Amino acid sequence: MARKLDDLFGSMRMILPEHKTEIQRMNEDRDLEPRPNVDEADFDEACFRIYDSTQYDYAITVKWFREVRRGLGVFETDWGVDKEIDTYGRRFRLVNDWDAKWIRIEDVMSVTK
Repeated sequence: MARKLDDLFGSMRMILPEHKTEIQRMNEDRDLEPRPNVDEADFDEACFRIYDSTQYDYAITVKWFREVRRGLGVFETDWGVDKEIDTYGRRFRLVNDWDAKWIRIEDVMSVTK
């Protein structure tokens, strides 16, 4: 009996729904990373490789930042050929064997050949 009294809050099983959603949100935020700053020279080279892939039709690997919540997000990587550049929307379409994705230019972290 004394054991239960020592661990009173650990033996409680009921959690309010508001607390449960807050705990889940905190666990999701733990896995998210802040948006990094990209050097201007690296950004210029990435834009050149994207445009070059459009002209010469070769595959590139793109790493970009996808924002999830308030400046926090995850990094995604995919490969493919750049088929189209939307200058008004400031994005490009990366196409591979399985799917096509529109990626914003501002979110690009690195591009490799």
